[in-house]
Formats: sequence, C-alpha cells, structure tokens
Amino acid sequence: MIDLLLLPPILRGFLAILISGASFPLCGVMVLRLNLLPIRYTLMHGLILGGAISLVFSLPTLPVYIVASMSIVSLVLFLGRRKNLNLGISSSVLMVMSVAIASLLASLADVPSKDTLDMLWGSPFTIGRLELVSFIILSSALFIYVILFFRTISLIFFDRDVALSVNGNINMHESIMVFLLALTVALSMRFVGALLIDALLMIPVIVAYKRARGLMELFVYSSVFGFMTALIGYIAALYLDVPPSGAIAITSGLFYIFVPKRRGE
Repeated sequence: MIDLLLLPPILRGFLAILISGASFPLCGVMVLRLNLLPIRYTLMHGLILGGAISLVFSLPTLPVYIVASMSIVSLVLFLGRRKNLNLGISSSVLMVMSVAIASLLASLADVPSKDTLDMLWGSPFTIGRLELVSFIILSSALFIYVILFFRTISLIFFDRDVALSVNGNINMHESIMVFLLALTVALSMRFVGALLIDALLMIPVIVAYKRARGLMELFVYSSVFGFMTALIGYIAALYLDVPPSGAIAITSGLFYIFVPKRRGE
C-alpha cells in the first residue's frame, strides 16, 4: 500500500482527493443553504458543452471547463437579476440550451457523443502538478472566504432582507459563492468525475446536518466528514483495486447511514 502511494500519479491523486474532501463540502453548505441545486445541475450539463468545444477545436479541457462554467454562471445571474427571472428558471433554460448546442456541435463536427460524455468521468490519477496547485488554490480560497466573511454568510443564510439592511453587498457575496461553486464543479468534473461531485460536495454536508447545532459546526463537521470520506474511500480503492470514485461514493453513503443524529433530536 505504501509503495503504491509513493507513485507520483497516485500520490498527486491522493492529495487532490484529500484537499477536495476537506474543502468542497464548504461549497456544499452554500449550495444547500442558498438552494443552488438548479445551478449545480446546469453547470454539470454546461460542461458537456465545454467537453464538446474542447474536442471539436482540440483545446485543453480544464481552461475550457473553467470558461464554460464562468460564462454559464454569469448568464444565470444576468437572466435572474436583470431579466426578473428566478435563478432556478434561468438555470433550467440554460441547462437545456447547453446540452442542445453540445449535441448540434458534436453532430456537425462528427464527434461521437460518447467521447463528449467520457470527458465527464475524470480520474484523480491523471492530475499533474499544475492541476494539484489548482486544487490547493481553490481549497484555500474556500477556507479563507468562509473564515473572513462568516458573519455576512450567516446573515445571508438566516434572512436575506436582514442581511441587506446590515450589509449592502449581499448580491456581491451571493455572486462570489456562485462563482466558487462554478470553479468547484469545473475542477471536480475534469479530474474527479461527476460521481464524486455529490460524494464530496453534498453528502458530507447532509451527514453534518445530523450532528451540527449551528452554522459554524455545520461548516466544521462538513469538512471533517468530507476529509474522512476521501481518506477512507481512496485507501479502500487502492487496497481493493477498484475505481476511487466508486469507493469514495460508497464511503460517503455509509457515513450517511451509520452516523447517528445528535441525541435529543
């Protein structure tokens, strides 16, 4: 086992998964508390379009994913705020349009649909040094943002109108959280795959809800459960010689099943 972990591709994947497990659930808290699930689904479908563009024009995948995610989020916010549409409605419209454009683009360029979809199932073993640095930067940004602006985040989660009366930059903070989600999904989709997005982004937060008594504990427990899920799942994958995504996803599910609720609840 130790010999395997010392191999550079496996070690980089291990570090990236641990970093993701500890930090991505922080973004998951934002998703659940701000009801950003429609935007998350839109981003995942939008990256199908990003994959098609990357294949058709032979472009590097990660930059295309990041540009596609940022563009989709910008359009969602523009349509939702400037065109008086609910964010969920604008997300749904863009989700359908993204898949439709990807399908037409792939058809016109004779790119098999399977090749486009295969790009969504990343592998942590393909992570290079530069990509690992990207994980570290994004992880640090999530932790720093939550720590520095915890009071503002708490107000937004509690009551948006109250938050507006205290801080006039609520739209800016909501936009920051949505863009952090976009970067998280783009990086996850490229290197850890669609399956691990929920396993590391969402399920640790759902497990944390069973134990947390407040928002601070929710962030802390989410990060702890995410880290433990990543650690146990990755080690189990190496030991059993199975794909890390499946092992980590099952581990997250087992945490949900076996972690008890706090007494008295």
